[in-house]
Amino acid sequence: MGHLDDERIMAVGRPGAPPDARAARHLVRCARCRRRVAAASALRGAAAALDAENAPAAVPSFDALVLPELHRPAADPAPVAAWSASASWRLTAALVWRQARLVPRSLWPLTALGFVLLLAAAWRAEPIAEPLLGPGVTLLLTAGVLAVCEPRRDPRSELLHSLPVPPVAVWLCRLALVVAVDLAAALVLTAAVGRVAEGAADAPQLVASWLGPALLTAALAAFGAVWQSPAAGAVLGGCGWVIGAVVAVGGVLPVPGRFTAVLAAVWTTNAGTLAASLLLIGCAALLTGYPARVLRGGV
Repeated sequence: MGHLDDERIMAVGRPGAPPDARAARHLVRCARCRRRVAAASALRGAAAALDAENAPAAVPSFDALVLPELHRPAADPAPVAAWSASASWRLTAALVWRQARLVPRSLWPLTALGFVLLLAAAWRAEPIAEPLLGPGVTLLLTAGVLAVCEPRRDPRSELLHSLPVPPVAVWLCRLALVVAVDLAAALVLTAAVGRVAEGAADAPQLVASWLGPALLTAALAAFGAVWQSPAAGAVLGGCGWVIGAVVAVGGVLPVPGRFTAVLAAVWTTNAGTLAASLLLIGCAALLTGYPARVLRGGV
């Protein structure tokens, strides 16, 4: 008897197949056919395992899934920490300190250099020291605000939305830090100008000459940067700076005196400019709360 054909090899050992005495006697003597029978058995086992894996899983009923959860007693709500002024101040201080480390590294030395140059210009040109003060402080404050108001290209924007603190709080802390540092430097500069410039007004009048216009111009720049782009913020800030410069040195420019007088009455430190500054910063802060606005554009 020759070797078993493929059909008889597959039939040997198949569940439910009739016994084949001749094939059994041949397998006792033929090692090759025994190997083929073993391979066929392994193939049947692999096919059966694959069928078992692909069998549809038993899906429990909707009631079996939902009813136990409906009848489960409600868990106690998580305790909420009580508000305290000290905890809020600590959190605010921590946020401000962290933002001091996240602002562009070149901002602080460039700002210091700008104030030093402005002081040197006031020292060398005493007659125009007071008119230079307003445009100079406004320019430095606006540049600092623009440096930290680039939400679309800020690599830390995603981080704002992963913190337990609202993104608007983080953004406001960063902005407040830069504005506070610039205003402190401007106050020191104003005191120095009041000492070196002969015939200059007293310190409160000097501060009033630049505080309102500088804050309003910086607020315009911040709103434009968040609302549209840093370029739009720079354009709005530039317009505010030009108005402030016209008011400060209007006497040496070919600008009608009546027009300059109207600008001087509006573009100064008063309740209107301060309220407008707060309103613009509030609108910019509101826009930072929307991820589609803040994260659009990437880095």
